Amino acid sequence: MVVVTIAGQPAAGKDTIGEALIKRLDGFVLIKGTMREFAKRFGLDVLDFEKEFAEKEDWDRKLDEWQRNEVKKYKNVVLVSWLSAINVPNADLKVFLKASFDERVRRIAKRDGLSLKKAKKYLKERDIVARERIKKKYGVDIWDKKHYDLIIDTTDKSVEEIVDTIIDEMKKRKLLDDFEY
Repeated sequence: MVVVTIAGQPAAGKDTIGEALIKRLDGFVLIKGTMREFAKRFGLDVLDFEKEFAEKEDWDRKLDEWQRNEVKKYKNVVLVSWLSAINVPNADLKVFLKASFDERVRRIAKRDGLSLKKAKKYLKERDIVARERIKKKYGVDIWDKKHYDLIIDTTDKSVEEIVDTIIDEMKKRKLLDDFEY
């Protein structure tokens, strides 16, 4: 069994990289254990969901439990989630993606169809709300480098370069000896 977790800042590329990585790794399953996926089920924006519902009904803990159970179902997994490295502490490789604030603003504006001004305001609030909620609830800073084996700045890198970096690290750790990629 091989488990790779991908965490990171909002709009640093977690979903994009997770999807691209499993396309290169035959036999791996992608699990998107993100609050964004839960929010979509309710037809809400993730920031609104976090402010309105996540705290009240303890969606974080429900999402944590779901992630742990999903990982157990599969032999080889790429788990994308802010808390993936915390929820699966024995993962074989824990990746953290980061990007400059301006690049993340640009990505959010493009992805969500927002003006740069609205995207900037949104991201400032999202960074604070989510990070502080998790710090308060779990007593951990999810952006602290000590939780991760590999930290990648995605600001100026292509998806292919980032995936290559992850695969190279997996090779170094001998996690791909039995796989095609």
